[in-house]
Amino acid sequence: MKQLGDKLVNSPICDSDACYESEFQTQDGVVKTWLCMTSGYTSNTTMTLDSEGLKQTLELTADLIKDLRQDHEPPGGGEVLAWFPTAITMPNKGMIFPEPIKGAGKEEWMWTVVKAIPIPEDEQSKYPDPTNPGTFYKNKMDMKNLKRFDKMCFMDAAEELGMFDRNLVEDAN
Repeated sequence: MKQLGDKLVNSPICDSDACYESEFQTQDGVVKTWLCMTSGYTSNTTMTLDSEGLKQTLELTADLIKDLRQDHEPPGGGEVLAWFPTAITMPNKGMIFPEPIKGAGKEEWMWTVVKAIPIPEDEQSKYPDPTNPGTFYKNKMDMKNLKRFDKMCFMDAAEELGMFDRNLVEDAN
C-alpha cells in the first residue's frame, strides 16, 4: 500500500475543518480514509452502505460504536458512507475509545483515554501475549487513572494519549 497524499477537509459529521483525509494506492485501487479530529468519527471509501467491508465491520464492532453510526457523503461528494467513532489502541501509549455516560441515553457518551503503564518484569509472566506464544506484554492499561473528554473534543483526547508526540511521528516515518 502506498500513500498518495493527505490533507485537511471539512467533516461531514460536524463541519469542522479538521478532518484528516488520506489517500492510498492498494492492490484493489485507490482508497480514501477520513478521521475527523473534532468528533473522532472515521470512514473510508470501502464503507459504502451495501459493501462487504461494512458488513464485516458491523459483525466485529462493539454495540455502542454501531449505535453511534452516522451515514454521510464523504468530503468532496460521492456515494454515502457509514461513519463510526474510532477506537485507537497503541500498546506502548494507551487507548482512546467512546464510552457511554451511565444512566444517559445512547447519544450521550464521551471519549475515554487510558494510558499504558509498564508491567514490572517479575510480573510480566502473568500477561501472556496470545498473538505471540511464549512472549509477554510489557505494558498494561491503567484503568484506574482514565481521563474523559467531551464527544466533540477528540483532538484533546488524542493529545492526552500522546498521538502528536514528535518522537511518535518520527518513529512512524
